[in-house]
Amino acid sequence: MCLLVVGLCHSFDIRHSCVGIRLCSLLSSETRIIYEGWFFPMTKRNIIVVGTSAGGVEALCELNKHLPKELDASVFVVMHIGTETMLPHILTRCGNLPAFIAKDGKRYERGCIYCAPPHFHLSIKDHTTFLTRGPRENGHRPAVDVLFRSAARAHRSKVVGVVLSGGRDDGSAGLYAIKARGGVAIVQDPKEALTPHMPENAISMVDVDFCLPVRQIAKVLVQLVNGSATNITESPNGESIMEDQATADRPTSEPSGDQIPVTCPECNGPLYEVKDGELAHFECFVGHRFSPESLSEQHTEALERALWTAIRKLKERVVLHKKLVAPKKRNKGEEELKTRLEESVATAESDLKLLREILERI
Repeated sequence: MCLLVVGLCHSFDIRHSCVGIRLCSLLSSETRIIYEGWFFPMTKRNIIVVGTSAGGVEALCELNKHLPKELDASVFVVMHIGTETMLPHILTRCGNLPAFIAKDGKRYERGCIYCAPPHFHLSIKDHTTFLTRGPRENGHRPAVDVLFRSAARAHRSKVVGVVLSGGRDDGSAGLYAIKARGGVAIVQDPKEALTPHMPENAISMVDVDFCLPVRQIAKVLVQLVNGSATNITESPNGESIMEDQATADRPTSEPSGDQIPVTCPECNGPLYEVKDGELAHFECFVGHRFSPESLSEQHTEALERALWTAIRKLKERVVLHKKLVAPKKRNKGEEELKTRLEESVATAESDLKLLREILERI
């Protein structure tokens, strides 16, 4: 079998060789693939999903600044935010596409940016945006992976996933799902990102198609939307099993994996290790999900909370026993009790010092 891509390469063309196929970024809207004498139009990818965290506002503004007003695609953004967000207002002012807070059950349009609101996961299906207060993933709600997975399920090869500046690794599993269904995976060049961990983790876990500065990402997105860009490597992993896993809305008996001797940091329920090809994540019965890195960090936070609870109890013990020791007049039989209480106070104070030392090390 032989594939030949017909078209003229652009000046910043990115060539990639895979199984004898030479692919290049093309500008011509008439691009066709010749496959054993038959002509097929290139896929026009009109669903763009973007995930970001720390440093994301600057990256998103730069991206929107270089996207054309007539972009024939819908853009969806999840950024880890607090209780309120001004992100749509900021993006509208700094770029070409208007940005809005996504609404539950509302049909989306092309040429617009839809941002996930605080405290809600954003997903898309049947040309409609949906908001849910489902279980947190990697400690976040909204979570990038939720948006990416829903887009991959609904639109498959028409999806372009973009991971920009941010901490930890939210978005890597979702980008893997997009790639597994024939979509395109793009990450910001970690050297340019203010916080490089999200792009770095995505690169280490996913066979990404493009790793570029934000300005060039915008150019590639335009080509992908127009159906005039290639350099896309097909995922060897085929379908993803994530589509059939439990969610808060569709509970099953238990996650499809092996239970591990660790409880969920969010709800203390049983935790299961679920593998999707080479990608592994952890999921509880309720639906909280964690990457290995996020599980480690969430477990550390849970340990810290437990240690602070222990410190509080020990301080209560010190205060209580000092109060019981305080009265000067006692019955003769209470002298032995007083001695035990004084020893208890000394032991509790020593344990408090030890726990504080442990907190400093974790």
